[in-house]
Amino acid sequence: MADNAFGDFFLSDTDEDVFEDDDELISPPVVVPIVSVDAASTPTVTAAVPSPEPVPATAPPTPVAAVRPAASARQATREERLATALNDLMEDSQDIQAAALVSLDGFTMASALPDGMHEDRVGAMSAAILGLGERAAAELGRGSLSQVFIEGEGGYVMLIAAGGRAVLTCLADTDAKLGLVLYDMRAAADSMAEILG
Repeated sequence: MADNAFGDFFLSDTDEDVFEDDDELISPPVVVPIVSVDAASTPTVTAAVPSPEPVPATAPPTPVAAVRPAASARQATREERLATALNDLMEDSQDIQAAALVSLDGFTMASALPDGMHEDRVGAMSAAILGLGERAAAELGRGSLSQVFIEGEGGYVMLIAAGGRAVLTCLADTDAKLGLVLYDMRAAADSMAEILG
């Protein structure tokens, strides 16, 4: 048999012994073409590999569709874990009125803010305050920034770094117990930094 695309194949006398009727047939040789492409010629077969075992004639396996795990069985996403950590902070410290986890670029990752307070503004201001605080601490020889504390007539704004990529911003009332608020914020910032990696 001759074909320009695959070349000629012949069985030798030793191969014919494999195909005698009385013998048990292990498996016929399987030709696996390895094609080399040359610009001047057509592709040719360069190797034939015998099959090691007989291949049973069965139906091809049915593809299994990817199934998304049920909500109860799946792991929580990073966003859900950050929201849970923020909710735990708000529940543990009743003095915290609002909180947000913000990236260093000013984008809000998770927030628990009252109505009328825009999370994009909180994010932008938190990033700006953190940047200014870091610069001031470095320029004045105070080392790396650990927290920023702002006191106003209506309460406090506190920012604590949550790892190297985010800042936790919290708002508290004037009669808040600041020691407990800062303690809870540090614990929450550590867990959020671990979630962020």
